[in-house]
Amino acid sequence: MSDSGRYIAEIPAPRRREGISWLVLEREESSGGWTLLGHRTLGEGSEFDSWHQTRDQAEREAASLWGVTASSWRPDLRAV
Repeated sequence: MSDSGRYIAEIPAPRRREGISWLVLEREESSGGWTLLGHRTLGEGSEFDSWHQTRDQAEREAASLWGVTASSWRPDLRAV
């Protein structure tokens, strides 16, 4: 995954909770950091977000809390 843009990953079914099924990882140009967002569906607004200084930090949180591996992330083509 490159260091720019917006990426999506589906949360594995056993790790879903509170209706959250998708994670979005988005680069913040102004701060240079990354925001991790949790969504019930990709067509709705996020239910939560967390800011991270690096992409690696955001990916580690996604893996530890939601079971989303680094290889699960895909470019969000809807954002193009």
